[in-house]
Amino acid sequence: MNNTIIEYFDGTQKLIGELIFDNQLKTKKTAIIIFPAFEGRGDFTLDYAKRLASHGFITFIADMYGDGKGGKTIEDCMALITPFLHDRDLVRRRAVLAYESFRKQIPENENKIGAMGFCFGGMCVLELARSGANLHAGVSLHGVLGKSNLLTHPIKSKLLILHGFADPQSPPDALQKFSEEMQEANVNDWTFVLFGKAKHSFTDPKTGSFDPVKEKAMGREYNKIAALRSFNYCLNFFKE
Repeated sequence: MNNTIIEYFDGTQKLIGELIFDNQLKTKKTAIIIFPAFEGRGDFTLDYAKRLASHGFITFIADMYGDGKGGKTIEDCMALITPFLHDRDLVRRRAVLAYESFRKQIPENENKIGAMGFCFGGMCVLELARSGANLHAGVSLHGVLGKSNLLTHPIKSKLLILHGFADPQSPPDALQKFSEEMQEANVNDWTFVLFGKAKHSFTDPKTGSFDPVKEKAMGREYNKIAALRSFNYCLNFFKE
């Protein structure tokens, strides 16, 4: 497995991405940007990138926080994500920078780039799509769906939203608002998949290991069935 560190910049802020692909495979498929959850880059996103790479995809783990930072506690994670929650323009700018940096690494695949993201990373995928980037396919997993006041440019991407119906951070009315946004934006191809009993952060087996009490209050809970099925949904979507 090839693993290469790619440095790119937002002004003077260094961002550290990771390019991962299986160099034993002769034919590589779509290139996929992976936007991490509020923890930042870590073992979970690295494992996901390698799993996708084993199926022939070229993967790139984006760095939204800068310097490859990641949180080790709930408090760390909240401190890192809070500026982004209050500044959606920062979210969009960093997401576009990751896309542009990745695109330069794979000129032969620049028109076949997909993106996926978890929680905060789902917001990043959607902001990238709303920016009008030439994104071929985007997947949000238990992502933040709410639209900001930023201008939505024509969305070129096919979108797949994988969501827990029991996620208190994006309750059913948020799903309805997102659906209305997609209709108003005249998005040609978007799909919702709702996992009935799944809550927030259902994909990560380590969910709950930061602080079980606080995470339960936040509605964070791993769901093995939803995690396995959502990976297969992602795989089939990107292959299509």
